[in-house]
Amino acid sequence: MASLYLITKLSAYPKSARSLINVYAYLSFLPSTYLDLDHLHKKPDAASYYVSEGTYERTRTVLFATEQRVLRTLGFHVQVALPYAMCITYLQALDIFSHPRASDLAKRAIAHLNTALLSPQCLYLTHQPPALATAAIYLAAREMGVKMPECEWWEVFDTDREELGFLCVGMLSLEGFAQGERTKWEGRKCPLGVTEVEIEVKRRKEEDL
Repeated sequence: MASLYLITKLSAYPKSARSLINVYAYLSFLPSTYLDLDHLHKKPDAASYYVSEGTYERTRTVLFATEQRVLRTLGFHVQVALPYAMCITYLQALDIFSHPRASDLAKRAIAHLNTALLSPQCLYLTHQPPALATAAIYLAAREMGVKMPECEWWEVFDTDREELGFLCVGMLSLEGFAQGERTKWEGRKCPLGVTEVEIEVKRRKEEDL
């Protein structure tokens, strides 16, 4: 929650502490992490996840304290390089936007970058933004049937063939990972608090024995 609160401050869509606390209360109210669309379309009873002023004040105090701990841990360095702007710049350099399906390709490339954030291989931590943007464009072009230059164009963007191949495999493997996670958490909720995380860790240890 503190990470979300901090990052929204730096974005064009800041959110209040009350909004985040209310959302987490709603998530705790839901019966499962993965829900059918029919359930999501039903209007929930707000009284079921109502946050009293006392609970709000206590949670907000913890939220602010945790935000400070996150900032100190990061050394107050919160600016990071992301591949999204690079992706658009690379598409422009490749003259992709003259293609009739350029919009679909760009959307698909951005979708690959968003999906890669969930990678269990931590692709955003192990690879630089230029390589991530290049791999997303490569995959999107293949999926959209957009012809790319015959040369090894990815090398212009500081990405060699081996790294490109690894990232493509990593991004494509996420669909299977997501399906596996959905099966794992079907009918259950992902832990949102320290106590719940400790219970989940203990349960997994017992399963491994």
